[in-house]
Amino acid sequence: MIPLLSNGIGPRMISLQKIQYFCAMVEEGGIHKAARRLGLSQPPLSMALKELENDLGCTLIFRQGKNWIVTEAGTRLYEEGRAILAKMKGLAHRIVERDDEIKGNVRIGFSTSCVAMFQRLLPKVAAEFPHVACQALFADSERLAWLVRQRLIELAVLYLPLAGKEFNITPLQPQRLEAVFSPLLPPPAESEMHLAEVCRWPLMIPRRWNGGGIYNIISHALQLHGLEPRIICFSQDSFVLLEMLESLAAVAIIPQCETERKRRLAQRYIFELADPLTPAIVTLKDIWLSRPARKMMELLNEDYARDAAPEPS
Repeated sequence: MIPLLSNGIGPRMISLQKIQYFCAMVEEGGIHKAARRLGLSQPPLSMALKELENDLGCTLIFRQGKNWIVTEAGTRLYEEGRAILAKMKGLAHRIVERDDEIKGNVRIGFSTSCVAMFQRLLPKVAAEFPHVACQALFADSERLAWLVRQRLIELAVLYLPLAGKEFNITPLQPQRLEAVFSPLLPPPAESEMHLAEVCRWPLMIPRRWNGGGIYNIISHALQLHGLEPRIICFSQDSFVLLEMLESLAAVAIIPQCETERKRRLAQRYIFELADPLTPAIVTLKDIWLSRPARKMMELLNEDYARDAAPEPS
């Protein structure tokens, strides 16, 4: 039980169960969805919310029709409550952890434009932590953010920007975009190319289903130079674009780290895309991370430390 002061009368006790219910209601945006997530009927959650508001003497959630608005007091309770739940969840693990032993599974997500980072990470994990298994998931950034929010994965590696104050964000080394030429095209003679020159050939570009991310950066650069290229393919997965270059006379524009898998292909930087891409490790604030997850973060930082990034040209 957690003691709270209410209305100046004296201490009241709030159970962890009520805090859990309230946090689920806030995260799901309604009692019905929260009940479904918790595997409960709606009445216990409605009662818990009413009791919380009575105990604290304030409105936590304002409801008018379909509108569901968390008040300032409700936001404070949610933030404090989530931190308490996270600490309680990790308590047993922290007690039984042994300093000389790191083992278990870590659930980690990677953006489909950050697959190369996972390919570099896994051999190091296997060599340094033989009793750790990575449960890796690959998806677009929005999906990964949702999985982190739902605690279905412990951390994610994706490209910024990312909306949400509930995240801890650790930026990694910025990545440039590269134009990767198919071996079916005449090899470019220049060591540096203008974006307009790249647009002479059919292009393949990474894109989420709803746009955003890398696609927005490329689109902005094209508009800035008044270019209307022939784009023949969009894909969430940079690896797919690279594989297609083997049989398609085109140019793929992808993040720098992904081209490591195709070094035999001719590559040229596109310097007009001046704003670098920023990959980042994303976790929830105030949540306990397993020791394997913390080690994954350390290894990623070693490989892609932000301080090691080269200065923009």
